[in-house]
Amino acid sequence: MKYMLDFFPERRGFSATCQVCIFLILFPFCLKAQIIVTAPLERAIHQRDLDKSANVTISGSYTIAVDKIEVHVIPVKAGQGEEIPWKTLQDNPIGGVFSGTIRIAGGWYSIEVRGSKGGVIIGNPYSISRVGVGEIFIISGQSNAQGINYTSPVANDERVNYIDHNNEISNSLDNLPPPLFTQLNKSNITMGLRGHGTWCWGILGDLLTAKLNVPVLFVNTAWEGTALLNWNKSSRNEPTSDVASGLIQFAPQMPYANVRLSMQHYVKQYGARAILWMQGESDNFPLNTTFNDYKNGLQDLISKLSSDVNTRIPWVIARTSRIANQNNVSVTSPSVIAAQNAVIQDLPGIAYAGPETDNLYVSRGGDGTHFQGVEGTTILANAWNDVLNDTFFNTVNPVSVSDEPRIASTCDANNNSVNLTLPDGYLNYFWYTDVNGTLRDLGGGRTINISTPGTYIARVKDAYGNTLRSQKMVITTSVKPATPTIIQSGSQQVCADSSFTFSINPGNDEYTWYKQGAAETIQNGTTITVSETGNYFVRSQSVFGCVSDNSGIAALIVRPEIPTPIVEKTGPFTATASINQTGFNESYDWKRDETILETPATNSIRLTVTGAYSARARETFAIGTNLLTCYSAFSNQLEVITEGEYDIVVFPNPGARDDIYVESRDDIISAEITVYDLLGRVMTYQKQDMKSRVKIPVRNLSSGKYIVRIKGSGIDVTRQIVVL
Repeated sequence: MKYMLDFFPERRGFSATCQVCIFLILFPFCLKAQIIVTAPLERAIHQRDLDKSANVTISGSYTIAVDKIEVHVIPVKAGQGEEIPWKTLQDNPIGGVFSGTIRIAGGWYSIEVRGSKGGVIIGNPYSISRVGVGEIFIISGQSNAQGINYTSPVANDERVNYIDHNNEISNSLDNLPPPLFTQLNKSNITMGLRGHGTWCWGILGDLLTAKLNVPVLFVNTAWEGTALLNWNKSSRNEPTSDVASGLIQFAPQMPYANVRLSMQHYVKQYGARAILWMQGESDNFPLNTTFNDYKNGLQDLISKLSSDVNTRIPWVIARTSRIANQNNVSVTSPSVIAAQNAVIQDLPGIAYAGPETDNLYVSRGGDGTHFQGVEGTTILANAWNDVLNDTFFNTVNPVSVSDEPRIASTCDANNNSVNLTLPDGYLNYFWYTDVNGTLRDLGGGRTINISTPGTYIARVKDAYGNTLRSQKMVITTSVKPATPTIIQSGSQQVCADSSFTFSINPGNDEYTWYKQGAAETIQNGTTITVSETGNYFVRSQSVFGCVSDNSGIAALIVRPEIPTPIVEKTGPFTATASINQTGFNESYDWKRDETILETPATNSIRLTVTGAYSARARETFAIGTNLLTCYSAFSNQLEVITEGEYDIVVFPNPGARDDIYVESRDDIISAEITVYDLLGRVMTYQKQDMKSRVKIPVRNLSSGKYIVRIKGSGIDVTRQIVVL
């Protein structure tokens, strides 16, 4: 393709203060803050392998305990990759950090990450809007690779990216900062590390994304006016100066250091397909470099870079030499071109043929050297696109992505700090805290002890200076969790047939409940339901494994079970309930059939209506103002039929002197009860209300027959009794 010039059972007890409560809180949902994804970075590009896919590390932190981390990979647009439905990234992560790798086909994606515990999804997924698996190129050489202006066409496809970092002024040899992946949609930019504007690379990016349907990343390390000897000398840390005047000395190890740093920091972590080398003009003029010098010099440079970083990366070498000479005549160098071709031929599997540019756009926009203007940069982009063809991408082995070093997090023995540990096998370890994007040095070593909230990250280096950034550890709260507070504090009480629920106001920690004096834990969670007398407490554990102090004690008193009463008929119109256990101060509720009667809470009842009578015992217990009434089960039923011949009954009859009663079906106010002998003489007399059975005072009477007269308002009856 050519780039054209168009442009989401009934309880039996109750408490007056609602002590028996059930909290249905499962988790405190704080939305995405519970899962924090720190890798991949937004818009990060990962070099795909020959199978057109790459391993992508997905890592981050979590603030609430989870037992599974899942990932969902979604093409940004239909056809821009292969969706991966929700799948497990890591089971049972520990220490507040998670990490896993997933194989993703070439494409442009958004990624969602979620956590769950016990099958329950916690909060909302954390989303990264743009992540790519595609092609990464390191650009190097001189001005026709670097660019000479800031007005060239931008990339129209959002999948074309660069790293926003300018090392042109400082020429720093220090660690490169974490890459800021940026869309190549502005022309007035420095294409990290020192590219001037978009040059031809925005156009080439559009061509490649259209052809490959994957994102593209460019890192530009080219340097205007450099000859091959500048690259060779700086690679050996020798002083070197510009070849045009000889008066301007390059910064130490420059220009070579930018390529090496890009390899050590960017390529090591994210991989790369190749170095795109476009250089030779200054070796034509003013140097007039010989065939052997250029060939040997370029081979030495390729070998030196491979040796320095212990990585072999393909080089795509443009056949380039055209430059304006001292007479402002645009000239070429057959010797330089021949040397470039010889390197390509002599290093199979390493060096590959780039575009032949000397005969393209010969006018060079008027300066005899540069592919200037839209026309020139378009021609150059199409030339690069032609050599970066399907055969190239199907056969040239790239440098693969490296897995991000994982952090292991454990609570320190002091219970107030966390030990962060990196894998073994690296030469150097450097820890930092990330403060608003600025890394502050915390020292070295595999393990670091942390006691304060913050974002922590490390760099690890091998013997060749290759550097990987570890996963980030985000600590948002104090390491030692706050002491939980039981809502139902102090002493509580329940009936014997009930249970009580203690609860706390939950946070992001895990909670474990204990009974004082017992070695084993009782239960995990924000609530606990118990039915045993005892003192209970809870403590919390953070995701780092650190535990809080014990909460205050909450006591539970389980009241004794009230026995089921026995109901017996104790008179013609009276039933009495009793329990077979002492120590209670019970009252009674009476029930006829299925209706609880509004009667005095005594142990006896007048049987004035036909029905099945039963009773339950109850007692109210108090702890201060905390009142609790407990009930027994209802007793046996006593069947009563009240339609009889007499409304007033003397019983037992015959009866003993101390055990003769009179009872009326209905109340008699101010009843006069008189006992006569058979001669009509008054033996005893009493006057009282008859609301229940009344004892007749016949204790001093002789055995024999007597007449009892009961007289009241509208009532005057007699009954014969026999005193034994």
